[in-house]
Amino acid sequence: MYLQIDKFYLEIVTLLTMITALALSLWSARASHVVAAISSSLFILYGLYSGEFRVFYVVSGLVWLFSSTFSALHDRERWYSLTFSGTLLGIMITLLSQNYLEFLTGWELMTLFAYASIGVYRREWRPGYTFLAFGEVSTVLLIAGFILAYQETGTFLFHTLTDTLPLWFTTFGFTVKMGIFPFLVVEWLPIAHGNAKPSLSSVLSASMTLAGVYGIYKMMSLCPQTQALGGVLILIGAFSVLFGALYSYVSDHMKGMLAFSTIENNGAILTALGSLELSADPVLKAFAQFSLMVYVVAHSLAKTGLFLVTGYVHGESMSTLSTERSFSLEIGTTLLTASMSGLLPTVGGVAVWSLLETLFMESISVRGILGLIPLLAGVMVGMGEGFATGAMARFTSFTSLVRPRGGERGRLVLLIGVLMPVLALLSYLLSPEMAGAASLGMFSNSLIPSGYSGGSFGGISPLYVLIILPILSLITYLASGRRRVRTVDPWDNGSGRRLTYTSFGMANNIRLMLRFVLRTRKGAVETSADVFWRAILQLVRGYVRFSRAFSRAYMNSSISWYMIYMILAFIVVILVVFL
Repeated sequence: MYLQIDKFYLEIVTLLTMITALALSLWSARASHVVAAISSSLFILYGLYSGEFRVFYVVSGLVWLFSSTFSALHDRERWYSLTFSGTLLGIMITLLSQNYLEFLTGWELMTLFAYASIGVYRREWRPGYTFLAFGEVSTVLLIAGFILAYQETGTFLFHTLTDTLPLWFTTFGFTVKMGIFPFLVVEWLPIAHGNAKPSLSSVLSASMTLAGVYGIYKMMSLCPQTQALGGVLILIGAFSVLFGALYSYVSDHMKGMLAFSTIENNGAILTALGSLELSADPVLKAFAQFSLMVYVVAHSLAKTGLFLVTGYVHGESMSTLSTERSFSLEIGTTLLTASMSGLLPTVGGVAVWSLLETLFMESISVRGILGLIPLLAGVMVGMGEGFATGAMARFTSFTSLVRPRGGERGRLVLLIGVLMPVLALLSYLLSPEMAGAASLGMFSNSLIPSGYSGGSFGGISPLYVLIILPILSLITYLASGRRRVRTVDPWDNGSGRRLTYTSFGMANNIRLMLRFVLRTRKGAVETSADVFWRAILQLVRGYVRFSRAFSRAYMNSSISWYMIYMILAFIVVILVVFL
C-alpha cells in the first residue's frame, strides 16, 4: 500500500511538473525545457515502479529527457518551447490514462501541439495539414473502437473485452500514427519537409509513434487473442520493414532517410506485436514479448540520438551538407547507426536477432497455411535489415566520418551512443530465460536462449560479443600496422559526378537496379513529396472516373433503378434496427 500511495503522488507530481514547464514557456524557453527535463526524470522513476508497461514509461521518459536537454542547450524560441512541452504533456497523459476518455484527451493534445510545432516552422502549408489530417483519421478510428468497447462493458474504464472488433478498429487507428504502410506519409512528410527542429523530430519519431505501439499492446491485453489479426500485422509490418529500409537507403534527404528508417523500425515492432497474436505457444509468446520490448528500447533511444545528430549538421541533402566532425559525434553516431543496423554488441543487434528467431520459430510451430506468414515475413525482414545497414553506413560516413575536424561537441550524442552496448547487456533482465553453455566456455546465465514448447532453437550472448569484439579488433589493428591509404579515381555508380563520391552516388546502384519499383527516370528529379501527391492525385482521378461511370449507369433517372434503391434501403434499415 505504501508503494501504491507513493506511486500515485509521484504520478501527480510528474504531471504538475510538465504542466509547469508548459506555463513557463511563456516566460523563458530555457526554463521550460529544464523543467520538462525534470518532469521526464520523474516519469522515468515512475516507470521503474510500474509493472507490465514499465518499458514504455522508462523509454519515453529517456527520450523526453534527452530531447529536453538538447532543447535547453540549443533552442531559445518561446513558442517552440510551448508546443514542445505541450506535445510531451499529451503523450504523458496518453500513457498514464486509466480510461478511454483520458486516452483520447492525451492523444488529441499530442496531435494538436505537434501540428502547431510543425506549423510554426513550416516552409509550406502541406506538411502540417497532412499531419493533422492523418492524425484525425487516427482519432476517428480510435473513437469507433472505444465506442464498441463501451457498448460491451458499459464503462469507459479499461476492462477486459470478449469481442475482437474494438481491437481491429483501434489497431488500424494506431498504425496511422506509427506511419505504417499504407500510411507512410504521416511520419516522414512532416519531418522531411516541415522544417521540424531536431528535438521535435526525435519526439515525433521515437515517442509519438511509441504511443501508438503502447495503444496496440494495451488493447491486445484487453481483448481475446485473434490469429487473423496477428497474421495481418506480421505481413503489414514486414512489408513496411522492407520498403521503409529500401526508401531509407535511396533517400538523399538527411531527415527523410531517418524518417523512412523509423517506418522500418515501426514495421519490425508491428511484426513483433503480430507474433504475439499469432502464436498460442506460451513459451514462444514469452520470447516474442521479449523481442517486442527490446525493439522498443533499441528504436526509441537510437533514433532519438540520430535525430539530435542532425542538429549539428547544416543542410538537407546528404551529398551537399556541411558540418565539422568531433570525437564525440564520431563515436556516438557510429554506435547509434550500428544499433539501427542490427549489429552486435548493441541492443539493436539483440532486437533484430530475437525478431528473426521469433518468426522462424513460429513458421515451425504454427500449423497450416498460417505458418507460411512468419516465414515470408522473416525473409522480408532479413532483406530490409540489409538495406538498413547500407542506409546507416551512408548516414555515418557523410555526417561524421568524412568531414573536417572541428571543435569538440555532441557529448549528448556520445552518451546515448554508449547506452547502446550497455542496454544490450541489460537485455538479460528482459529475457524470459537465461542459460549457459559449458562446452563453449560460456558460464551460467550468460546466454539468452530462444525456444518454443517443441524444443530449443538458438541462443546469443551479448556479453561474450562485447568482450571478444574489442579483443579481435585490437589484434587486427596490431597485425595490420599503420593505416595505409590508396587514392583511386572515384566511381559513384553512374550518377555523373566523377570527381567526388557522394551519398547520392553511393545509393545510385539500387536506384538503377530497382528502377521499376522506385520509378527512377534518367534526368528526372523527383522527391518523396512528389510521389505522395501524385498518388493522391491518381486516387482522386480514379474516384471521379468511377463516380461518373456509376452515375451514368445507375443514376440515370430510370424509375426502375430508383425502386430498386428504395427496396434495398428499406431492407438495410430493417436489418440494422433488428440486429
